[in-house]
Amino acid sequence: MAPPSEDTLTKVSTDAATDFVQSFYPALQNNRSTIASFYSQPTAMILFNGNAVADGAAVQEIFVNQMSPTHYEVQSVDCQIVNQAYPTPTSTGVKLPTETTVKDMSILVVVSGYVRFGESRDLPQRGFSETFVLVPNPSADGPKGKRKREWLIQTQNFRLVV
Repeated sequence: MAPPSEDTLTKVSTDAATDFVQSFYPALQNNRSTIASFYSQPTAMILFNGNAVADGAAVQEIFVNQMSPTHYEVQSVDCQIVNQAYPTPTSTGVKLPTETTVKDMSILVVVSGYVRFGESRDLPQRGFSETFVLVPNPSADGPKGKRKREWLIQTQNFRLVV
């Protein structure tokens, strides 16, 4: 079988970044109890304004118990393939080259926009920049009707723009 074309890889990575952004930011706003499900285990690094956060469960705890309501307005999304042959984990190790698919890659996603902390529309918006490395979810294909997230956050760096 021939390796996937650059066009195919670009489409897969662009679709993954778009789908991720269109589900992650609404979850931060309205469905905070699902935030941990966006993260791979183990997570390599999560930083919020330079402060390390342990894992996806800790991020969820911050949003559920400590952070006021937020409203995100994404202005731009960009992505780049980091590794076209990401070693996707399996229950017995990692996928063999004969088992890999076009989705066995890691993707750098850069997002920028505005965030408002609090419910009032009169509160000021702050600029933000956020960078993610997404990796394939090895258990994305669950039982029939139970599709899991195809891409998970391995690394995240959030910064408020001064």
